[in-house]
Amino acid sequence: MQVLFRAAGGPRRGFGHLVRSAWLARALEVEPRVSVRGGRTAARVARRLGLEVVDGSPSDVMERERPDLLVIDDPHAGSANPWCAAARRRGIPVASVHDLGLARCASDLQIDGSIVPMKASPRTVVLAGTRYAILNPRLQWLRARAPRDWDDLPRPRVLVTLGGGAQARAAWRFGTVLARRRPDVEVRIAGGFVATPPRRLPPNVQWVVSSDGLAYELAHATVVLVAGGVTLYEACCLGTPAVAVAVVPAQRPTIRAFAARGAAIDAGTPRNLEGAIGQVLRLLDSVRAQRDLSERASQQVDGRGAQRVATALRRLAHGTSKRSLGDRKAA
Repeated sequence: MQVLFRAAGGPRRGFGHLVRSAWLARALEVEPRVSVRGGRTAARVARRLGLEVVDGSPSDVMERERPDLLVIDDPHAGSANPWCAAARRRGIPVASVHDLGLARCASDLQIDGSIVPMKASPRTVVLAGTRYAILNPRLQWLRARAPRDWDDLPRPRVLVTLGGGAQARAAWRFGTVLARRRPDVEVRIAGGFVATPPRRLPPNVQWVVSSDGLAYELAHATVVLVAGGVTLYEACCLGTPAVAVAVVPAQRPTIRAFAARGAAIDAGTPRNLEGAIGQVLRLLDSVRAQRDLSERASQQVDGRGAQRVATALRRLAHGTSKRSLGDRKAA
């Protein structure tokens, strides 16, 4: 099966859509080919993720590639629609990946792994809810093989990851303040794909660079300070206690939904530096609070979403009707 991905990315937008495409290609076990919206930086990050970048207009790429399936992961419907139309003209089925039900296009299958409910479309099959959250397939292995030993914790470790660009600078502020407050804690800061680490680091601070996601870092952290994007879902899947801040307004509903279920702590926005650090410190000082938050978080996300979505995409690519896709979802 040949699958073409169309995904957006960039320093401001972030690279989560590209990362999600890479994970889905891995779950599908297909050659990861992607058309990137976002310029040279996004294309460079895509290649670092192991994606083969293809260039050209929607019509040119569809004619040249002739994929069995097009998967669109773009938060802007106006940019997604031309690709959807070009595929439809050639009889190529289209699936689209969304967050919070936004940026819908005229695809055959819409996937939204958000914890916030997505309204079903009468004309399109919808796979919605955290059962379909597309996460790093490695999370299942880590979730099964790295249970937390709450009674014999090593030196406490806090992972701070808020994304790239300006968010990386915010993560640096949080991390350094936290490191000064608690010299006994190891603070690890993930600055995204393009951020440059500072020249000097406090003795208990490490700058993390990873081209294959943060699954390992999340699994080995005592507490994480994250934004309201994919990393929050990953932390919950692994049962890592999370304090979340919304780096953009669109992340507020997701953080509120996890907090309402007792699966994360809502610390507002990055402007609330003192409040967020206070929440992290309270978690570090209470094993019981860590355990309770971990248990509730892991119940929300099981990490098998990429495999479920891959199964649905194979059926779509092989000509399965919308009715049978819908029947499978209901079952």
